Amino acid sequence: MFVFVREAYRNIVQTGSIIESSPFLAKKMMQFIDFENSLQIVELGAGKGSITGHLLDKMSPQSKLSGFEMNNILFDELKKEEDHRFVPIHDDVMNITRYFREGSVDYIISGLPLANMGGLKKGRLMNDCYQLLKPGGCYIQFQYCKTDLALIKRNFENVHCEFTLLNLPPAFVYYAEK
Repeated sequence: MFVFVREAYRNIVQTGSIIESSPFLAKKMMQFIDFENSLQIVELGAGKGSITGHLLDKMSPQSKLSGFEMNNILFDELKKEEDHRFVPIHDDVMNITRYFREGSVDYIISGLPLANMGGLKKGRLMNDCYQLLKPGGCYIQFQYCKTDLALIKRNFENVHCEFTLLNLPPAFVYYAEK
């Protein structure tokens, strides 16, 4: 926990929060994922793995999880996760299309601080995520305010929003289906 707090203090714009995501938020984000199937899941802004671990606990043995983290210190923590189903990626999420083919991903889970990103960058990222998802795939994003709900609705056909009080700070979770 202290590693994340220290990194947040150094660059709050990049981490988006001073505290890691709670288990309650992780559970809320995963509530509509069908873990019985063999899945390709991508996590954006994996931090040191607070949601990653919850995903791995639920995934089938055939599923794969790739986690993007560009902070050097948090990435060093993330890559300590020793699970053959997990591939940590030390790169900017704006390079996501270098790693996955169009229509190859079942779920994209994002803890990125969208509110700290510029409009053009967010728009490109939403478009890239949409293109990478399989038909019926889902982009799942949490935010502390609803500032980017309209952007997500412009890119995805069906968007559902829920709220979890059991996180610091409380968070909105968007489920955006392709």
